Amino acid sequence: MKKSYKKDTILKLLSSMSSEKEIRKYLDRFSSDDYRFALIKVGGAVIQSDLENLVSSLAFLNEVGLRPIIVHGGGPKLSEELNKRKIEFSFLNGQRVTTKDVLDVAYEIFSGENKKIVSALNDQHVNAIPVIGDIFSCNIENKDLGYVGQIKETNSNKIKDIISSGGIPVIAPIGYTEEHQLVNINGDKATLALAKEIVPDKVIFLSEIGGIFDGNDQLISNINIKDDYNNLMSQDWLHSGMKLKLEQIKLLLDSLPSNSSVSITKPLHLNRELFTDAGFGTLVKAGHQINKLKSLNNDQNNALVSILESAFKGTLSKNYFENDDKEFYISECNRSSIVITTFKDIAYMDKFAVINSARGEGLGNAMWNKMLSEHKKIFWRSRASNAINNFYKDVCDGFQKSDEWNIFWIGIHDLDELTACINYAVNQPATISYEN
Repeated sequence: MKKSYKKDTILKLLSSMSSEKEIRKYLDRFSSDDYRFALIKVGGAVIQSDLENLVSSLAFLNEVGLRPIIVHGGGPKLSEELNKRKIEFSFLNGQRVTTKDVLDVAYEIFSGENKKIVSALNDQHVNAIPVIGDIFSCNIENKDLGYVGQIKETNSNKIKDIISSGGIPVIAPIGYTEEHQLVNINGDKATLALAKEIVPDKVIFLSEIGGIFDGNDQLISNINIKDDYNNLMSQDWLHSGMKLKLEQIKLLLDSLPSNSSVSITKPLHLNRELFTDAGFGTLVKAGHQINKLKSLNNDQNNALVSILESAFKGTLSKNYFENDDKEFYISECNRSSIVITTFKDIAYMDKFAVINSARGEGLGNAMWNKMLSEHKKIFWRSRASNAINNFYKDVCDGFQKSDEWNIFWIGIHDLDELTACINYAVNQPATISYEN
C-alpha cells in the first residue's frame, strides 16, 4: 500500500536530524522554487548498489510536493558490460574514450539504467518520466575522446513541462550533434550544464561513498573553492574521477550566484542534506571574501551593527565603537562578522556573528578559520544559553564556567596568563541588550 506523507509529517520524520524551525525553513523555501528546487546527479554505482535508498528518498520528496530534476550516470555498469563483451576501452583525464563500439553499448546501458530508475519510482507511485537524448545539443571537440559530446545547448523547456505537470524528469547522459550523431556525455558535465541554465536552489551529487575523503580517509565536510581548491587539486589521493568532479563543480560555482553550493552525499542522507543546516556529506561553496579592517567607514559600521543585532536578536550598545582598539572581520556579503580586541597582546574575540539566513552555508567556518589563521592565541566568552557552545567546546583547548558566562580559549597554556584572561573576559560589560 502506498505510504502517505504530508508536510506536517515530515517534521516528525526529520525531527531527529534538526529542529522543527530549521526544517520548516527549508520546506517553505523549497515549496516556492517550482522547477528550480533541486538538480540531483545519481552516480552509476548508486543505481547498482543503493537503488532502494535512492527511490525511498525521492518518493519522500514527491509526497511533500517537491519535484527534483534527476540526471544519472551508468559508468560502472558500462565498464562491466564492455568487459563482458571483450570490448577494449580506456580513460583520458577521468573521461571514458568512446569508440563506435563503446558508444553502441553506452546507449544500451544508459537507456537500461534510466528505465531501471523510472520503473522503481513508478512502482512507488512517483510519476517519473524518462528523458533520453533530447536535452543536450553537443559538439565533438576532443577527437582523442572519440564520440564524447561537449554540451553547447540544453533544452530545459521539456524539463519545465514535465515538472509543471507533476512529473519528475529522469535524464540520461546522452546527446546529439547537429549532424544527428549520438554522443556519450560525462554525467557530471551534463548535470553542471543544466545547473548553469536552470540555477537550481540545490545541486546534489549522490554517490556510493557520499562525499570527498582526504588522504586519511576522513570526510571533508566543507570545501571553499577560494581557499581550498588549489591545494586539493595538487593532492595525490584525489583520484582522477573525483578530481574531474571537483574541477567541474568549480566551473559551475564560478558561473552561479555567490551563495550557491553543491553537495555530495549518499541517497540515505539526501533528506538530511536538504532539510538541515549541518547537512550530511561534503558541501562545496565558491568561498567567501572576508575583509579584515582596522577601522570602519559609515557603511561598514552600519553593516556590522546590522549583522550583530540580527544574529544576537538584541540591540548593540551605542558606545560600542568608542572604546578599545578593535579589528573587524566582515564577510563581503555582509552576513557574518568577528570583532577582536586585545588583552596583554592576546586576541579576545568580543563578537562572532552569523545571521540566521546564512547558517549552513559554511560562512561561519570560513570566518572562524580566517581568524584562527591569524591568531594562535585567542580567548572569548559565551552565555551559557548560546546554541553555538557545543561548537566552541569542540574547537577550544579548554573552557571554564562562571555564573553567567562560559570562557573558552585556544593556545593559552601559561596558568597565570590564562587566569588573567579569564578574569578579563568575566568582567567585560555586556554590549548587547535584550527586550524582556
